[in-house]
Amino acid sequence: MRRLLLALAAASALGSSSCRTLEADVDLSDQATRTRIEALLRGRRDLDLKYVTMDVNAGVATLSGIVPNVEQLREIRRLAAGVRGVEQVLNNLIIQE
Repeated sequence: MRRLLLALAAASALGSSSCRTLEADVDLSDQATRTRIEALLRGRRDLDLKYVTMDVNAGVATLSGIVPNVEQLREIRRLAAGVRGVEQVLNNLIIQE
């Protein structure tokens, strides 16, 4: 996180053309996209991810498993959809009863 903030600050200081360069350098491979999703979700202590798995194939993020409530289901899906490299989210999450 600290590296990201430093990179953003440096890009800001260099001007808008360097922002485009930083964006172009983002690894959009499925593995890198999956890693970004996992890091984002694991950083949220309010989410119960104990029974959640995720995979990315050709930009399609598949979320599977059990979550405690509909709010968490929606938040996990929303967060995954916002990750760079995700073109579509297949939501196979179910709510624990």
